[in-house]
This record gives sequence, structure tokens and C-alpha cells, in this order.
Amino acid sequence: MGCQDIYGGWNEVADRCFVRRYAYLDVSCTVVLGEVAALVVDTRASLAQGRALAGDLRGLTRLPLGAVVNTHVHFDHLFGNGAFGGRVPIIAHESVPVDLPAHEARTKELYQAETDDPNRDAALATVAVPPDTTFASVKALRLGDRQVELAHLGRGHTAGDVVVRVPDADLVCAGDLVEESGPPRYGPDCYPLEWGQTLESLSELLGPGTVVVPGHGRVVDRDFVLTQRADAVGVAEQIRELASGGVPVSDALAHGSWPFPREGLGDAVRCGYAALS
Repeated sequence: MGCQDIYGGWNEVADRCFVRRYAYLDVSCTVVLGEVAALVVDTRASLAQGRALAGDLRGLTRLPLGAVVNTHVHFDHLFGNGAFGGRVPIIAHESVPVDLPAHEARTKELYQAETDDPNRDAALATVAVPPDTTFASVKALRLGDRQVELAHLGRGHTAGDVVVRVPDADLVCAGDLVEESGPPRYGPDCYPLEWGQTLESLSELLGPGTVVVPGHGRVVDRDFVLTQRADAVGVAEQIRELASGGVPVSDALAHGSWPFPREGLGDAVRCGYAALS
């Protein structure tokens, strides 16, 4: 799959809040415009892709960039940081710069084998730039006439998942706590036993008309988040039930009744069993 955006431009999904979906991994990047500055949420999967995003931003607005937010540590959401680093604050949860070196090494090891991946060479050439501004729980940003709220509601997809809320536009960027284009991604750094509770906390920020931008795919609503929360709780309950019943971790996937395809839940089971032990 190529690296061009799917829709050919920015889509205004709420007042002065624009989303652009890129075909490579179907990543969504969000721009929030205020009176005096713009905010970018996530920077794509390589320095080259980050530079392309910066060019797309210039085509959207002449406002200066005020800050960048990384919703979590994964490469497809922050390897583009170098296109913005040194110009504006890059903000993330405090766990992200701690976890980034190991994640960068693991990502590049995987890319070594992906000889047909169109982003392979660009990702391998990227030196990941960590966020330079971090927070533990909540943080507020002002873009002139509007305030943007950042919150770490708990662990799930990673240790440092951050949601970005624009109250006056009734919009929330959820990162990979929520995914629309496929099942939630349970990787080796996930927290499957906590993900459902984190989504419950997220749902409390959402009203019937709230626009939710997932890390991948089309914008969704509160009902979608609640459905994904129920499924995440189902994964956690299955892991607890199987572990308490003495089913070995190696056999758990075959024995459980799962809301998501089994082939994507290996790390969920391993991480869940490890947490219970």
C-alpha cells in the first residue's frame, strides 16, 4: 500500500478540526486550529512521512504551529517527529521517551525483514525524536481562543496512551485506544486487563454527538467506543478465566471464546498472563 492519503486532502470533522487519513497503515493525523496557532496530533511513520505531513499542514493553514502531540509511543504515530522537533514542543505521556528506545529498536528489527514494504528504507533511516514535553495525568494547551485538553486515562494499547479533547468542538482524538479500520491492535507492550477500564473512562468524556478520531480508520462515535470497550472487557475476562482455570498460556487462544480474531490476540494472552502472575 502506498503512502498517499486516502481522501486527497483534509476533512473537517468538527469546527476547525481536520483529519487526514493516510493509506500507509491507514493512520489518521489531526490538526486543530485556534485563533493564533495550530496543533498537530501524531506525525506518521518516518521522517520522510513527517515532512510530507508538514507540507500538507502548510497547504491547510498559514497559522504557526504551536505544538505536536504524540498519542503513544508507536512508530506509526511519532517517527515523523523529526520534521517538527526543535520548532515547537512535542508533547506525550511521561512513559513515551522512556519506552521509545526499545520500541525503535524492535520496529527497525522488524522492518529489516520487510523488503517489500514501501516505508522500509525511510523508517530504517529515521532517528526517532522523543517528545521533549511530558506529563503524567492531564495537561491543557491554549491556541488563542480555544483550549485543548490532554489526558492519560489509563493503560491499554500501551503504557502511555493519551487522548486529546477539544471541548468547544466536541471532538476527541483517541489514538490507538480506539481503532476503526480493523480490530484493536494488541502488541507486546499492551495492557489487556486494563484496556476496557481505560475505554470506560474515555466514554465518560463523550456525549451523543462527540466526534471520536481513532488512530486508524474513519471517525466514530460514543456507541462505537462503548462496543469496543465491551469487547476489550471480554478479552480481559477470557484471559482471567483461562488463567484461573489452569489453562497454559500456550493453549489459551485455542480454548477461549474471543470477540476478536485469534490470530491478533497472542500478545494479549501473553501480556495478560504475565500481569496475573
